[in-house]
Amino acid sequence: MNRTAQTALVLIGVLLTLLTACSRRAKVMGDDDPVMAAAIAEAQATLPQFWQVFHQRARGESNFMLLVRITDQGRIEHFGVTDFELRDGRTMVTISNAPKIVANVKSGDRIEIPATNITDWSYMRDGKYAGLFTLKARFKELPAANVALIKKSMADP
Repeated sequence: MNRTAQTALVLIGVLLTLLTACSRRAKVMGDDDPVMAAAIAEAQATLPQFWQVFHQRARGESNFMLLVRITDQGRIEHFGVTDFELRDGRTMVTISNAPKIVANVKSGDRIEIPATNITDWSYMRDGKYAGLFTLKARFKELPAANVALIKKSMADP
């Protein structure tokens, strides 16, 4: 596995671990965490930019990912998805891993996600990641050495 792929897996793993941990709290991130709520708002506000890059890929962009929120009877879990499409204003995603918190989806399910449930996005351009707003919001919770490593792989840390 090359260094870029390893870095991608580390970033996604860190992001999903942090979000899953946040989802298990009494109040879910975004509900009473102003830093995370601001990060999600920024990701959602820039989603049109993501879709434009996704469809055009004018500079060789790759490794596109959406982070989506699934709710189930008051429980919340975030999934990183790489198999998705936007067609006629509808976002369809394929859940690619087994849920740990919610029970209303399973790995392999193809479901529609409202734009309000897209909580982050990323892609790679010129060897660096764009997006990852919610990961940046959690830098204060990570060891400094990890943050430094992650920032080296980001276009806009």
